[in-house]
Amino acid sequence: MFTGIDHIVILVQRLDEAIRTYQGLGFQVIPGGEHPGGTHNALVAFRDGAYLELIAFQQPERPHDHRWYRFLRSGGGPVDFAIGVEDVAAAVERARAAGLDYRGPVPGARRRPDGTEVAWRLGVTADELTGELPFLIDDVTPREVRVPGGEAARQPLGVVGLRAVVVAVRDLGEAAARYGALLGVTPPPAGTDAALAAQTVTFAVGPHQIVLAYPLDPGSPLVRRIQRQGDGPWQVVLVAEGRDTPLVIEPTEAEGARLVIEPV
Repeated sequence: MFTGIDHIVILVQRLDEAIRTYQGLGFQVIPGGEHPGGTHNALVAFRDGAYLELIAFQQPERPHDHRWYRFLRSGGGPVDFAIGVEDVAAAVERARAAGLDYRGPVPGARRRPDGTEVAWRLGVTADELTGELPFLIDDVTPREVRVPGGEAARQPLGVVGLRAVVVAVRDLGEAAARYGALLGVTPPPAGTDAALAAQTVTFAVGPHQIVLAYPLDPGSPLVRRIQRQGDGPWQVVLVAEGRDTPLVIEPTEAEGARLVIEPV
């Protein structure tokens, strides 16, 4: 039912500047196109099929009712992420039966720069829960029309895929219960991540992991994320071939995202 983490949404102020930033970091960035709701995007795709979505409002100064628009005031960065499912309608029905506030299928679309129309369906939470729980996605047009593959997914840094997304949370027990209900599993025991100064609960989703992280120390970098934007994705862990040691790219370098690139 769940195929894995489909993509991470990184909200940026200006798309052209964000593209240059990620290219300067050593990533291949593919123009994505325009959405009907006034946004446009670019994709950093990986060989495992997951990708980073750099997305911006074409007229950021004009108020929008888009669920991500409010995050512009707090600086953007990673604001949401999607889990791939085989059938959004069925997944939404199961989530609602588990007591979670999801709705859908909601149609989504994008026109690529070459004029190709891309279509998908979403299962989304109530707006106030945006980022606290992932949205769900399946494809109407073939997935390869939406997600670049082949040479377009070959990264100069050697990154071949996504390992995990770290989600900052204010209440670990509550968040773990909601994710367990969404995924249909019993939450695993909590652990500790010394580097994040956090207590964590880790869920496996396909080949990927969702790490819920509750800060144990006021100095934890997770605290600022929670204070600024509430619960939501903060760190993205990628895997790369040809590396012996991890590479950490801080939020100030990557449009608000903390990227950790680990050896395969």
